[in-house]
Amino acid sequence: MRIRPGLLFWGLFFLLLGGIPLLVRAGALDPNVVADAWRLWPLLLVALGISLIIGRTSFGILGTALAAIVLGIAAGGALASGTNFIGNVSGCGAFGSGVDQRFEDQGTFDGPAAARFDLDCGSLDLTVRPGGEWRVEADYQGDPPTLDASDGGLDLRSPGGFGTRRQNWTITLPTDGTREIAIDSNASAVTAALGGTDLASFSLDLNAGDARIDASGGRLGAIDVSVDAGRIRLRVDGDTTGSLSANAGSIELCAPEDATLRFRVEEQLTFGTNLDERGLIRSGDVWTREGSVGAPVIDLSIDGNAANFSLDPDGGC
Repeated sequence: MRIRPGLLFWGLFFLLLGGIPLLVRAGALDPNVVADAWRLWPLLLVALGISLIIGRTSFGILGTALAAIVLGIAAGGALASGTNFIGNVSGCGAFGSGVDQRFEDQGTFDGPAAARFDLDCGSLDLTVRPGGEWRVEADYQGDPPTLDASDGGLDLRSPGGFGTRRQNWTITLPTDGTREIAIDSNASAVTAALGGTDLASFSLDLNAGDARIDASGGRLGAIDVSVDAGRIRLRVDGDTTGSLSANAGSIELCAPEDATLRFRVEEQLTFGTNLDERGLIRSGDVWTREGSVGAPVIDLSIDGNAANFSLDPDGGC
């Protein structure tokens, strides 16, 4: 029987890509160990080298199989844990040996304002404080970010074009004037401490990254949160409506113990949840938990593909 190298490679790759997340959800693999699978990526270069050396011999198929196994384990681990595989492997345009530059600006919101952040490669650390003043600090190399600021809001964006280099943003927003926050993050780490805010809406689109959003003591209002090949940890503490969506990643949600929960979940073979373990009652595609009178109501639509959703995970959000 003749084995075609191309079919063998993709067969092994997809077997591990889908099998590892399923084994993690079944409890057969430790998610903490799987989260470090991306560290195997140098072995991929070794496997490719072996393929080139013995490619025309009877052992050439072994190099192909090794390359598929290494890549499948790394990618499967990334899907199972939400690890920022792309950013970790590439370094995401990490700062070089030159002098880092800093961009700074500040201002005030005179009325209800919207803040938007569009970051490609880097980190975003967002906090809030009383008053009407906002502040932006950005460390960067190469081109600076662009900022469009007015009384009604601000819009901060990474420079466009090929070869984007890493930028680290530190943002402070006022609790008194900020009503909308939108974050679009690619290959980046996002942290947001939003306690004390009373937002009308909050949106987050995360690609190949990690995010931790803590709204303890605040309200996010209507949310639209999605992740592709990453992980989002979200803590809500007030009335919340909207949607959560995960593809090849994970979302963890922490809610008050006395909150009323209503989740509409689109069932998929490759989408797992722990709602049954958390005591929610299922009726069709709706999961509910009755809370205390006067407690927050959290009403969300949730869907995913090759992904996982956890309510009140062990260890918190």
